[in-house]
Parts: sequence; C-alpha cells; structure tokens
Amino acid sequence: MNPEIKALKDTAEYARMMYRLGAITREEAAERIKPYADAFNAKSREIAKKYNQKPGKFSLAAYLR
Repeated sequence: MNPEIKALKDTAEYARMMYRLGAITREEAAERIKPYADAFNAKSREIAKKYNQKPGKFSLAAYLR
C-alpha cells in the first residue's frame, strides 16, 4: 500500500471511529471518508479491468456499520 492511500485510509478509519463515538455526524464522516472511497474505487476498477471482472465498489453504509 503506497503512503498516499495509507494516509487516506488512516483518515477514513479515524472518521469512522469518531462517528461511532458520536463525536461527528454522518455527513461529516462521509465528507472525510470520500477521498479514500474514491481512491478505493479507482484501484478496484483498475484491478477488475486487468482480470476482466466486475469491480467491488466501496459502500459508505457498509463501512460505517
């Protein structure tokens, strides 16, 4: 995992933790997680295209559960 994606993932995990604790709202959490979701989906599309498969998309609702 490259450092840029790792930083995005760390930010997303922190936002998820804060949402679960009730410190931030769902909208704030979604705003902080969006850059990681975009990077995840781009990488997923890239890998899926390479292996001729359907990409597994990032779901905010599933991530926040």
